[in-house]
Amino acid sequence: MSIEITKALEAIYNTGDAGMQDLANRALALKQALEQGQISKSEYTEMINDLYHEKNINEAVQDLQLKEHINTTMNALIKLASLY
Repeated sequence: MSIEITKALEAIYNTGDAGMQDLANRALALKQALEQGQISKSEYTEMINDLYHEKNINEAVQDLQLKEHINTTMNALIKLASLY
């Protein structure tokens, strides 16, 4: 199982996306901490779940920022069009 996890993390890292690379690095550090007995299995599970939720929150924030930018741009275009 450890080899599969490492391969999955390598695949995530190799996406080239900086956020995904950070996620993979942090997950790998947690895996190593578990293997070295620095954290318990329940702590590992909780922290991996936290990483997953953090990723989802960050994606939602980015999506909202993009939507806000689109909204601002469209409102500016509407104002500009009303000047003509």
